[in-house]
Amino acid sequence: MGKKILLLSAIAFAMSSCYTSSVYHGTVTKHTPQVEVASKRNHILLWGLLPIKAEQKASDILGNRTNYTIQNKWTLVDVLLNYITYGIYSPTTTTYYVPWDEIKE
Repeated sequence: MGKKILLLSAIAFAMSSCYTSSVYHGTVTKHTPQVEVASKRNHILLWGLLPIKAEQKASDILGNRTNYTIQNKWTLVDVLLNYITYGIYSPTTTTYYVPWDEIKE
């Protein structure tokens, strides 16, 4: 019986996909060539209900830019941590992108 539960858990884990959500600001679209400028892990407890650090401002990372993309996703490491802890610790990763032609630093 234990092997059957382990097999079913492995199949469910293999069939799950990594969740991704993108928000485009300004004139950026999903077809705009972009460059990653920062990535931060969000530490969340209790199946996503209790963020440890609740506030994260894009302006702290991007300054006063008006064209950018914020992508929030579950990476493979995030999914593994969520699975191992049964959702008690369920981190996500937020990545910030700016258009390629606006990089002049």
